[in-house]
Amino acid sequence: MKTNTKIFLAASIGLLIGYFIPNFFSNKNSKIVNEVKSEKIVELMGTETSFGVKGNCKMCKKTIETSALNLDGVHKAEWNVQSKQINLVYDDQLVELMTIHNAIASSGYATDLVDLNKEAYDNLPLCCKYDPEN
Repeated sequence: MKTNTKIFLAASIGLLIGYFIPNFFSNKNSKIVNEVKSEKIVELMGTETSFGVKGNCKMCKKTIETSALNLDGVHKAEWNVQSKQINLVYDDQLVELMTIHNAIASSGYATDLVDLNKEAYDNLPLCCKYDPEN
């Protein structure tokens, strides 16, 4: 009987340690640290900007962000599905803003400054087809 109690007690202590230790060591400030790092990237290496890009879904998001990130000098690209805005951090010594607009447009998505590439738009999946006129 004492052996069963010891096993139960050891298992309980192990579970409690497994539950509380990750919470104890988790860094709740990691998001703040990442934001500070992003700000330092902007401060040291890049320019931060945002502009509108038409699209519909998460597949659009992946294509839009990838088309920008494939350019040398683009450090960060995040497109928001709801706001239809892309937030960029880029090195204006390596890439011009119009080059980024053109890269996104050539993947089939119109930006605030450049119309979409019709052939690329026609090859987008059905869920990514948006109304180019709006």
